[in-house]
Amino acid sequence: MTLTNDIVQQIERLPEPLQKEVIDFVEFLQSKHCVMPDQSSADSLLQLKGGLESSMTFIGDDVEIQEKLRDEWQ
Repeated sequence: MTLTNDIVQQIERLPEPLQKEVIDFVEFLQSKHCVMPDQSSADSLLQLKGGLESSMTFIGDDVEIQEKLRDEWQ
């Protein structure tokens, strides 16, 4: 039996609320140790790259755009 199978069997014995805690803990460990879960989420982020370049909000003079955005927060 592999370690993965053993983990799955142990988790299957837990009630669902505790299974959710296991998932939270696994995600914590991944973030703590900089482990990427899989590339699909990274790929989807790459699809967003450059998405604002054609936005009407960012067309024009850079300084005027910054002033307009800053004034929205005042």
